[in-house]
Amino acid sequence: MPGGGGTPPQVFTTIDVAEAGTSSEQGTIGLRVNLAGDVAGYYIDPGGIYHGFIRNDAGVITTVDVPVIGNLGTLIVAIDGAGDTAGYYFDSQNDEHSFVRSSDGTMTTFDPPNSFSGAQSINDGGTVAGGFVDANGAHGYLRAPDGTFTTFDPTGSGTQIEIVIPYEINASGAVTGTYIDNNRVRHGFLRDPSGSVTILDAPGAVAEANFGTDLLDMNASGTIVGGIGVGVVNGISTTHSLVRAADGTYTIFDPPQSGAHSSLAEAINDSGTVVGIYRDANLVRHGYLRQVDGTFVSFDDPDAAQLPLSATNLGTDPRGISANGAVVGFYTDANGVLHGFIWQ
Repeated sequence: MPGGGGTPPQVFTTIDVAEAGTSSEQGTIGLRVNLAGDVAGYYIDPGGIYHGFIRNDAGVITTVDVPVIGNLGTLIVAIDGAGDTAGYYFDSQNDEHSFVRSSDGTMTTFDPPNSFSGAQSINDGGTVAGGFVDANGAHGYLRAPDGTFTTFDPTGSGTQIEIVIPYEINASGAVTGTYIDNNRVRHGFLRDPSGSVTILDAPGAVAEANFGTDLLDMNASGTIVGGIGVGVVNGISTTHSLVRAADGTYTIFDPPQSGAHSSLAEAINDSGTVVGIYRDANLVRHGYLRQVDGTFVSFDDPDAAQLPLSATNLGTDPRGISANGAVVGFYTDANGVLHGFIWQ
């Protein structure tokens, strides 16, 4: 959940779930943090299976698996201010289903009728936003705390879409995210609280397969962050960060440290501080903060390997920022092992 702002964080703390694997492409991934300091994410065990986790502000970690027979993996991807979490799991047939877990540990699994689904975000009112696929294509959904569903189609027809990913629902009930069309082009969208959906293709985004517009987070004022894919530049897929103000104005940018190489804005809090990633001239990934006055802070977890980006070398990858400016994410070490972090 995005929050209310704060001063730049100072100290890195590593988050390693004890049950996580310690080989390349295994380990712990932090994704979101709330004002209380609760971190949500998932870890990959030695057998390559995914499990959710929640770490409270005292550092106590609770592991989470949806209690169904044949569960092939559980991922927590969202947390609200009360510590309720949302995500998805895979059943014995490897089909995806949504769940919400209350802070007291109560687990509720669900799908919109006759579908497979994945929860992606939850707001402090307990409304969950996610995507689902049924016989009529791909769609988005909202699930109210009483269990009722509202569904939506960004283009008006689910048959034109491969997947809908509602990455964020804010306190007012506005939803933003990304959908991928049948040509594999990525498009952003905004669904306002009244149910009206606007397709958002940012300026400069290339309308080609695997490129386009990704909208990843939104704060209470309706400011959205994400990135645009601009194609293959000098042999490398390239993106640039974006901020879309509530009035519809876009700002496309890269941190000055990036040397005009690739970047992506991952999250924003209510003060307007943006956290994201960039790739430098040596193809090493770093984190950045874009502060409200437009200045940038570049950062790396001190234990992150400074190696060119690859499937096993991911550098420092921040994913969320809280109300008081705490940043969470993950990094890879010199052996390609994933470790979560909180920077505060």
